[in-house]
Amino acid sequence: MQHSGSKKEAEDRFYRQCDIIAWSKDVDLGIFIEDYKPAIITEFEKRGLKLIAKFGKESDSLELSFKEDEVKLDLFFFYTEGATIWNGGTQARTGKKYNTVATALHHTGLSSRPTRYVFPAFTLCWTEFLELKVRVPCQTEEYIRANYGPGWFTPITSWDWKTSPPNARENGVWPEAERSEVIVLKDV
Repeated sequence: MQHSGSKKEAEDRFYRQCDIIAWSKDVDLGIFIEDYKPAIITEFEKRGLKLIAKFGKESDSLELSFKEDEVKLDLFFFYTEGATIWNGGTQARTGKKYNTVATALHHTGLSSRPTRYVFPAFTLCWTEFLELKVRVPCQTEEYIRANYGPGWFTPITSWDWKTSPPNARENGVWPEAERSEVIVLKDV
């Protein structure tokens, strides 16, 4: 979520054409937080991807950004709270927190957090993408439609990670005392 357009474009492009976006230099991956291991940073760096930013903490809104040459890779972590699934993002300049929310309760019209936009909870299925096995939401179209709206199939030229997604909501501000821990920008 620290970027403009690429997550939406990548998900749309995968679903529409099973291809990558030739002009994009940004790759986004989502991981459930229970699968997080701190060693992931070392493993990515061993393969030439340098950690350039760390936002949040393991218990809240963790996001890791890596870079190799001109390609940026963002790892977003999904959190489960009861029937709700969400991932967060942090604006480095202000310390503002944002999140997107998924809930299994949406079909009944109920929500454990009524001020948040909700979309169907998702499970993961295996697929092949460019000869690589990857996991994607099994309910792909529902996930994309809920996350990006009914016009998701039309490519968008301008996308702001904080305001464009219908399910992005401000989620408070990191306290000043925590900012050195939750907003870490590396010189590369």
